[in-house]
Amino acid sequence: MIDNLFLSVGAMKAGTTWLYEQLKNHPEIHFTPEKEIHYFANKVGIENQLNHRNRILKLKGVLQKNANGNAKFISQNLDEISWYSDYAHDAEISNEWYEKLFKFNPNKKLCADFSNLYCQMSSDGWENVRRAAKNVKVIYTLRDPLERLWSHYKFHMKWVNREDEALDAGFENFKELLDKNFFWVNAEYAKNYELLKQSLNNDELMVLYFEDFREQPIEMLNKVQIFLGIEQIQPNIENINKKVNKTKSFDLPVEWLDYMKIKLEPEISALKDNGLWCDKWGS
Repeated sequence: MIDNLFLSVGAMKAGTTWLYEQLKNHPEIHFTPEKEIHYFANKVGIENQLNHRNRILKLKGVLQKNANGNAKFISQNLDEISWYSDYAHDAEISNEWYEKLFKFNPNKKLCADFSNLYCQMSSDGWENVRRAAKNVKVIYTLRDPLERLWSHYKFHMKWVNREDEALDAGFENFKELLDKNFFWVNAEYAKNYELLKQSLNNDELMVLYFEDFREQPIEMLNKVQIFLGIEQIQPNIENINKKVNKTKSFDLPVEWLDYMKIKLEPEISALKDNGLWCDKWGS
């Protein structure tokens, strides 16, 4: 089993990549070459990124990247090649497969895995987490629901190579995407929080807010390090203020904003009822 596992579980477009950038070089945390493994979610059928073909294609990309270099370049990347070989080797994923992905951990205190899918898991997914790790620490980051939803839409359009068409794709395209389960589930903070609370103890779960990262990055990073039980390393000032995964700026059409507000209304009420509402968010 893994001794200490740190999981960042989302929400999507709420600062998880920023948190990763601050912690990826911490001397007490071990990150794998794949920032987001999604193993536990795939095991309970939430998505299927880890099918054998996809993992083989990941290995192929790494081999092509390294094989196009000279022997010295390949020798300098043997750990990465070896890791992706293990990642792609087994036809079926298992706890043993997952644990092997952390074999290059040079006695660091924590193994880390970031996945916005883990907040969607019910108890069966978390029971498997406990079979794989002796101790677990989980961070769930939230962002103003309207701002996060708009950012997610722009990010999705960028991901499907249609970033410049974010507005030209039209209102109907916007509504259709928001109605898709894979997209909307990321906006269901209250539901996902309840799933986390059902399977985690209070000292295992930390809820953070994107807006606090923006306003008090050093203080918030120190709180994260205290929660994880690791040394408080002071961040690089340039790095801590750097925006990551930026998307183009578009003026949000009033009709689209009104639709978002109506669709988010039940979620906003649930957040307030659960004490999750941040006073920095709009009403």
